[in-house]
Order: sequence, then C-alpha cells, then structure tokens
Amino acid sequence: MFNKEGLSLTEVLIAIAIILILTIVLYPKFLNIIRKSHEATTRANLTALRNAIAIYYGDHEGKFPSKDIVKELTSENGKYIKFIPEVYCPPYHDISNEITTEPTGDSGKWAYQAEDSNERQWGEIWIDCNNQDSKGVIWNTY
Repeated sequence: MFNKEGLSLTEVLIAIAIILILTIVLYPKFLNIIRKSHEATTRANLTALRNAIAIYYGDHEGKFPSKDIVKELTSENGKYIKFIPEVYCPPYHDISNEITTEPTGDSGKWAYQAEDSNERQWGEIWIDCNNQDSKGVIWNTY
C-alpha cells in the first residue's frame, strides 16, 4: 500500500474525497446543534429574567419594575440579576441583551410590559420575535 516514495495521487484524492463527503454530511447537523443550543440558552435566559422580576416584585411589595427595568434589576450590587442576559433567535436576529418597553413584534430583543394593556399584563417579559424556533414554536409565545 505505501511505498518509499510516499502516497500516490490517487490515494491523496481518495482521502480528500472521503473528508469532503463527511464534511458535506455532517456540517448541516453541526449547524443544527449550534442553533438548538442558542435556542436553549435563550429560553434559560428568559427564565432567569422572569425569576429576577418575581424576586423584585416580592421585595417591593407587589410592584413590578418600571420602564427603567435594566437599572432597577441590575442595581443593588446584582441582588436581582448581575447583568441582562443575551437573547438570540437564530437565524433571524443578532445576539442582543437589550430590553425594550415598546416592542415592535420582531426586534429580536427582550420585551417588557411596563404597564397593563389589552394584550399583556404589567411585569410580563418575553422575546420580541414573531419567527419560529427549530421546533416550529413562535418565539414570542415563550
């Protein structure tokens, strides 16, 4: 199989072909795994934000954070949450850690309801994205 002169051109081409086929087969699966991990992280970050809001609510005798939610949650040496976690709705939006109190329906940011409305109650936080995740669930329904 091997001679003292090294590999033949045919052997090198076969090795390259095998690597290329493996890459073509595995690359989409790899991208799907990465996308699902971003989705799981975003859902976990949403839970962390909801928990921080619930603790704030309890500490402030039934009052939710105002429109200045970032300052209120991250003050007091990170008592509620040390920083606003990232939201990422792949492949529709870039990573962001902003909270908007005026959701557009598809900004790709966290959306916070700072006062009661017909659609949502004061204190709700959700993902401001109308697209679907890898399982077909619309992001803003989480």
